[in-house]
Amino acid sequence: MKRIIALLIILATVIGISGIVAAAEKKDVVPRIDSSWTIEETASQNGVSGEVLLRNLNLPDNQANRAATLSSLNVSEEQAGLAVRKAITLKNEGASKNWQFILLKFGLWWLLIIGGIVLLTRNLITPARRKWLLLLAVLVFGVLLGSDPSPMGTVKDTVALYGIEHVFFPPRLIAFGVFTAMVIVGNKMICGWGCQFGTLQDLIGQMSPIKQKIRVPFKWSQRIRLTVFMVFTLAAFLLSVDLIGMIDPFSIYSPSKLTLVAGIFIAALLLLSLITYRPWCTFACPFGLTGWFFERFALYRVRWDEKKCIACGTCKRVCPSQHTIGLLGGEKHPADCYSCGACLKACPVNALKYARKKE
Repeated sequence: MKRIIALLIILATVIGISGIVAAAEKKDVVPRIDSSWTIEETASQNGVSGEVLLRNLNLPDNQANRAATLSSLNVSEEQAGLAVRKAITLKNEGASKNWQFILLKFGLWWLLIIGGIVLLTRNLITPARRKWLLLLAVLVFGVLLGSDPSPMGTVKDTVALYGIEHVFFPPRLIAFGVFTAMVIVGNKMICGWGCQFGTLQDLIGQMSPIKQKIRVPFKWSQRIRLTVFMVFTLAAFLLSVDLIGMIDPFSIYSPSKLTLVAGIFIAALLLLSLITYRPWCTFACPFGLTGWFFERFALYRVRWDEKKCIACGTCKRVCPSQHTIGLLGGEKHPADCYSCGACLKACPVNALKYARKKE
């Protein structure tokens, strides 16, 4: 009962404080187009630059083109509307970002990863410390610094924005590169220790009174995750629909943006977190999928010393993601490792190390 009360308090705190710091919802802007307007007039009427508008129309940026009307350039209102919409979309994407918070957040993430590597290489992560670190991540990266950016968002929003609006937002691609670099440095520690929603699921699982969690074999959970990504991508490109955006679990940190459908979905995910490990990360997260691919290049990760191993199976039982099952089984591509440190602390003969190279 005490654990359930504690969980309710945590969730109420997350939703309540996030409501105070949540940003306002973005407004959709409808392009204003008239074939008699010049490029400069069209750009001015829509609050974008003539340079960007001409680039989107694949026209040279010169004074003659800027002063020419849309009709004289053989640009239809539909073509102009699409070009303007792209320009407005990119402008709104940039305007919606709190760049100071974002830079602060990435700086803190890197500090977290460096600190986490130090703790894991020295095998200093206990279950109690792990809970406190998860709670700290939820409060700092989610409640205080908000839902954006997030590892998932860099993949999800890039695919959705290009599929629906046919544009790339360069800062998001840079963010994806940085998150991927974090995976390569610390073996998905960004997901395990820093992701706002991932750590919330993990914390709930840690505090759950249900100790024997449901463990879906990785070959099936991976197929589900891949299928979700494919359906999401096809929906964005063929139907102009952001399916994940409709149920975005990270919107728990922006309650003003929560819809009824998203709220029900998030509640279901958090309840599932009581009985299975990180359900969103395991079965649906787009960055979980790409991050899993780059794990094989990780510098610091769990290393197995087969000579020391006594085949007791303890690490396989305590690993929440089933990574050690594949690692000890010699699989080339085992399940995700979230660098939780559970296997390191449980191994009775120190056959597992978090290190840069095998000893």
